[in-house]
Amino acid sequence: MNRHHFISMIAACLLCMAYGHADGATRTFDIDGWTLKVDDLSGRIDLLHGDRPVIENSTAQWQEAGDTVSFADCHGLSVKMRDGHTALGKGKTVTLTGRKGGMTAEQIIGFYPDSDFVTTELILTSPRGVSSRYIAPIAVTDGYRVFDRSGNYAVFVPYDNDAWVRYRSTAFGERIPDSYEATALVNADTRRAIVVGSVEHDTWKTGIKVATDGACRVDTLIAYGGIATNLTRDIIPHGIVSGKSVKSPLIFIGDYDDWRDGMEAFADACTEIAPKIASRGGRPFGWNSWGKLQTKINYDKAMEVSDFIHDALQDESFNNDGTVYIGLDAFWDFGFKPEQHKQFTEHCRKNGQKAGIYYCPFTDWAKNPDATVGEMPEYKFKDLYLYGDGKILEFDGAYALDPTHPAVKARIAKQLREFIDWGYEYVKIDFMAHGAYEADRHFDPAVTTGVQAYNQGMAFIDSVADGKLWINLSIAPLFPANYAHSRRIGCDAWADINNTEYTLNALTYGWWLDHMYHYNDADHIVLEGVSDGENRARVTSSAITGVYLLGDDMSREGDDAVKRRISKNITNPDINRMARECKSFRPIELGQGDRATDAFVADMGDEMYVAVFNFADKAAQKTIPMRRLGLSEGRHYDAKELWTADKADLYGAVSVEVPAKDVRVFRISK
Repeated sequence: MNRHHFISMIAACLLCMAYGHADGATRTFDIDGWTLKVDDLSGRIDLLHGDRPVIENSTAQWQEAGDTVSFADCHGLSVKMRDGHTALGKGKTVTLTGRKGGMTAEQIIGFYPDSDFVTTELILTSPRGVSSRYIAPIAVTDGYRVFDRSGNYAVFVPYDNDAWVRYRSTAFGERIPDSYEATALVNADTRRAIVVGSVEHDTWKTGIKVATDGACRVDTLIAYGGIATNLTRDIIPHGIVSGKSVKSPLIFIGDYDDWRDGMEAFADACTEIAPKIASRGGRPFGWNSWGKLQTKINYDKAMEVSDFIHDALQDESFNNDGTVYIGLDAFWDFGFKPEQHKQFTEHCRKNGQKAGIYYCPFTDWAKNPDATVGEMPEYKFKDLYLYGDGKILEFDGAYALDPTHPAVKARIAKQLREFIDWGYEYVKIDFMAHGAYEADRHFDPAVTTGVQAYNQGMAFIDSVADGKLWINLSIAPLFPANYAHSRRIGCDAWADINNTEYTLNALTYGWWLDHMYHYNDADHIVLEGVSDGENRARVTSSAITGVYLLGDDMSREGDDAVKRRISKNITNPDINRMARECKSFRPIELGQGDRATDAFVADMGDEMYVAVFNFADKAAQKTIPMRRLGLSEGRHYDAKELWTADKADLYGAVSVEVPAKDVRVFRISK
């Protein structure tokens, strides 16, 4: 053997040791604590994090001419690893390539230094063009054991917050509903989790299908672009994506010791891809008219509410940096004359407040197809509607408008500019999912999916707002999140304990959304008609979630007893300090089924807040071991309960009797 041949053999061996080796048809790569195995005959991949299985027996698949095919149907499979940039920064990529006819399929798996997640995407390319409405970079159809102990659950994340849809956790072995954009497979005791979700939201609606067998095994795990169901409010299939190259959504796959860390890391990855809209300041404190006044909102009542909040609440700790927002909701256009808007916003400013208003950019409530569009008279409203199978798309009693249509954009531009000219600084925009429906066609022929249309419409709204308006989404898809400052975490919520529990269901599983939005929004706080305990619970549910808005009638005609109750419950300086300091609290435990968990935590460094709810009709003893809070069970902690002002010495656990339909909130000194 000559010297050059010997050196070449040594170099080849070293390369295999560093970057992987061939084991029959299987290529193995060990990268930054991850092990990837790729079968270069079938295209199947296995993924381990340390010694923990994360994904096994996954073969990427897609739809082609109505048929579902995969790498197993391709020929000439090859696998290569490269250094370089991935979608989320520097790292390494492993690319699996196969060919089928004139089309090339590439699955790219991205690895990141010192990271608990990887990403993967699937790209289909052909000089003759590619068209697909289904593309799945992850498609596990052969079972594998993912956990080594029982007590495992799959988290359902809804597509939007309409119709009082709920998050839920489903035990392994039961039928698991398809999740939208993200899911977590969680062990309730250890909190270990696998988090899977789409971090791109510009083209596809992403579905995640999970099926399990028994307590610890996953039979099916498919993450795919192309879901369209009644929960996405669609009546036709997902739009077809076409081009010389068609790319799947980028899929995040993480393995975490704590599922809460995993969901936040997923949200942070989404923000890396689509950065947050520029901030417009701290969490809004304020009022919204839909809580109680609703259709009766008018200029006089709005002025009176502004004055009541200024006189009774604003200087008694209910403010953020001295400011509150006074928000008009639906039906303001019936209660205000055009010239009264500037008078109202100026009155709010004199009271140290900012005025807010309401708008539905993608809906037609009049439902008059033959009406002329005032902003562009060459069009009738029927030209602006979205259609599915030739029928006008309708939900919640409103027709859906095409966000790509120039007349829709003209209407949006006129209304938002009017708001800004009147002096409004906050706009609640509602029924947003109407703009994301799958449709027969859009005015812009380049747009073929609902998500593409929605992105175009939201980008236009942002361009017109030009940083002058706080944009708060009401009923809206969870994603994309980069066009608004805040989003309501659930649907409408009112005064009683069941409404508080409903809101906290969304916080239990969706607190992490404020890593993408500046704040979540727990909807308006209504106090009228229920017990003091329910008032405390409802106020707390908002204070630990985000945007902190009152909802009762505080005009002159409003009930004086309710106003006294508001003055008592909304001027608690400790609760309001907590609301100013904290973003959304984390759940301490999973909820049961589609119910909220009953305890939440915010770790602020030197201090920790713990909120413990009782949704039941009778008092209940609640106990939270210190270890579940990340605190020592062998030391004492000084604490204050913020509603009663009682001092407590906590040792081993937070143990408290919570009255029926009530809450206790502790500030713990660490």
